[in-house]
Amino acid sequence: MEKTSKTYHIITFGCQMNRSDTERVAAVLEHVGYKSVNSIELADLVVINSCSVRQTAIDRVWGFLRNCEVIKEKREITYILTGCILDDDKKRFTKRFDFVFDIKKLAEFEAYLHTRDMVGDDYLEVLPKYSTEYQAFVPIMTGCNNFCSYCAVPYTRGRETSRKVGDVLNEVRNLVANGCVHIELLGQNVNSYDPVDVEVFSENNPFEHNFARLLWEMNQIDGLGRIYFSSAHPKDMTQEVIQAMALPNMLNYLHLALQSGSNEILAKMNRKYTSDDYRKIVQMIRHVNPNISLGTDIIVGFPGETEEDFEQTYQFYQEMDFDISFHAMYSPREGTMAAKFADDVSHEDKKKRWHRLQSQMKKITLKKNQRYKDRVVEVLVDKEYDGWCEGNSREMKRVRFQSDKSFVGKVVNVKVIEPKMWMLEGVLI
Repeated sequence: MEKTSKTYHIITFGCQMNRSDTERVAAVLEHVGYKSVNSIELADLVVINSCSVRQTAIDRVWGFLRNCEVIKEKREITYILTGCILDDDKKRFTKRFDFVFDIKKLAEFEAYLHTRDMVGDDYLEVLPKYSTEYQAFVPIMTGCNNFCSYCAVPYTRGRETSRKVGDVLNEVRNLVANGCVHIELLGQNVNSYDPVDVEVFSENNPFEHNFARLLWEMNQIDGLGRIYFSSAHPKDMTQEVIQAMALPNMLNYLHLALQSGSNEILAKMNRKYTSDDYRKIVQMIRHVNPNISLGTDIIVGFPGETEEDFEQTYQFYQEMDFDISFHAMYSPREGTMAAKFADDVSHEDKKKRWHRLQSQMKKITLKKNQRYKDRVVEVLVDKEYDGWCEGNSREMKRVRFQSDKSFVGKVVNVKVIEPKMWMLEGVLI
């Protein structure tokens, strides 16, 4: 195979799964001889890895294309688009990009680069070009069977498919052997993990639920001190999964999307649970681990959401006492069931509801962070700037302390001196 000496740059719009996919795209490019550069202006080939779950992500791709017109006038660049892409979006973008491919068909990209000796039928078998040695994303499943009415994932990623237990554990063990201390398991519905090779699980594994079983197996790997997962669905948050979350190497944080506190809106969203179901799940989680940090996602202004519906969400949010939440104003996504509904909540009302939730979240987050004052937290340092080191605690709180870049990639203990809304400032112990 003839190697090239060209350069590439990848831009990622989307979730952790998109970022993990980017690492596999990079691995293919470097396999054929491309070298990474840190700007579009220096690249011969630019890949956009985009999420199309929300229309805003697609709008960002169009914005990128407009910004690139000036660059294209100065030098020749090959533009590639991949990611979670609906068929209609592919048709629209095909004329604007040199090549468009579905991320699950990574082999097509390798063939476009004039080779085919790396990627097989399952693109997740490609060994990624990991971004760091000390933490890594490990996808364990892809796709979704839930068909939430606002979401395009089942149409872009397809139905749920799970990686083999053996493949997942081999990847994790290799990562740990090479110095990785933090693994984040990924999937669109990660706790519905359903592998075909369940016989690989140890005979003394105490769980029956396959995702709980996987977490137990990973907790037996020496040297792996921090395990996290996303994205979990409430309907698959079983008692066994909750018990497995209390295993010693699990992070002390769970992100569990709520989306609405109104049962009527949850039904229109096809979320397959009620607010009371969600409440009982949180009660079970806090019974097993009273000090766990909880995060969530909420959509405001979904079709048909009345002021009463939003008030139910607002009150439920207060009751759940989340550590953090991510709020989105609903926008129709072509190809989904909800796109057929009348988008009948005004933009102004969506903004008001968003700001009201955001304001409440800030108050609760700041109040809850005050509990960390004078506490010692464990931090994996992932950043250094201007004499400050920064990283995540086991509760997924951002923490910073004064030190140097020699601590990047290390797990340290930090005493919190000044807890702020988005940052816990402290001193190294």
